[in-house]
Amino acid sequence: MTTTEAPRVLVVPAVLVAALSGALVAVQGRFNGDLSSAGAGALVSTWLSYVGTLVTTAIVLVVQGRAARTARTLVHDARWWWYAVGLCGVPIVIMFAIGIPIVGVAIASVCAVAGQTVSGLALDSRGVGLPAALRLTRRRLVAALVAITGLVVAVGAVPTTNLAQAVALGVAIFVAGMLLSGQQAGNGRVTQLSGNPVLPALTSSAGGTAAVTLLLGIAAATGHLDGVHLPGEWWLYLGGPLGAAITVCAAWAIRHLGTFALSLGVVVGQMVTAVLVDLATDVATSWATFLAVVLVTGATLLVVLPSRHRVVAAS
Repeated sequence: MTTTEAPRVLVVPAVLVAALSGALVAVQGRFNGDLSSAGAGALVSTWLSYVGTLVTTAIVLVVQGRAARTARTLVHDARWWWYAVGLCGVPIVIMFAIGIPIVGVAIASVCAVAGQTVSGLALDSRGVGLPAALRLTRRRLVAALVAITGLVVAVGAVPTTNLAQAVALGVAIFVAGMLLSGQQAGNGRVTQLSGNPVLPALTSSAGGTAAVTLLLGIAAATGHLDGVHLPGEWWLYLGGPLGAAITVCAAWAIRHLGTFALSLGVVVGQMVTAVLVDLATDVATSWATFLAVVLVTGATLLVVLPSRHRVVAAS
C-alpha cells in the first residue's frame, strides 16, 4: 500500500466510527433527558453524565495498561487547553437534557447539527485539530448548503403549541452545537500530540466535570437544587459511559476526516438513531425529518468521497 492510499483506506472506517459516535450522542441525549425529567434536573443530570464519562475513561486506561504512561504524559506534556476544550461540550449536554424531553431527540439533534456544520467549516479552513488546513472548496460549501437545507426542512415542520419556546430552544441548541465542534477539534489535536485517542476523553471530561461541579455548587448555594431527586432506574445513568465512547470515537475519526466531515458523519449516525429512538418512544416524527436524514447523508458523502481531481496528502 502506498502512502497516498493509506488515508483513503482509513476514510471509510473513520466515517463509520463518526456515525457510531453520532448514534451514541442520540442515545446519550435520550438517557440524560429522561434522567432530567425524572427528577434530577438538567444540571444534575449533566454533572452525573460528566462524572460517569470521567470514571469510565479512567477505567479504560487502567484496563489498557496505559495508566502510568498517561500520568507521565499529563505531568510532563499536558497543556491547560487540553482540559479547557471540555468546556465546549458542557452546553450541548445541558441543552439536550432540557430540550429533548420537549422537542424529541430528532429535532434537538438537527438543531445541534446546524451549529456543528457552520463551525466545522470555519475550523477546518484554519486547520484547527488537523495536520493541515482544509481549503473551503465549492464542494464543501455545497455540502454545507445541502446539510443546512435538510435541517431547515426538519425544523420548519416541527408541530408545536409554543413557537417562542421552540425557537429559543432551537437557537440555544444551535449555539451549543457550534461550541461542540471546538471540543472535537481540540480533542483531535490532543490525539495528534499524544498518539492516544483515549487521552482527550480523560482531559476534556475532567475539564467539563470541573466546570459543571462549579455550576452545581453555585446552584446548591442559591437554593436552585431544591426538589431535585435521583430516580432509581439504573439505565438512566448510562449517559456517562456513553460520553466516554463518543469522545474516543470522535477524537480518532477527526484525524482522518476533519472537523466538518466528522460533524456530518456524526450527524448521519445521530439523526438516523434519533429518528429510531423517537419512533421507539412514541415521539411524533414527520416526513420532513426523514427527508432531512437523506439530505444530510448525501452531504456527508459529498464531503468524504474522493473526487477525481482530489490529491490526498500522505499522513
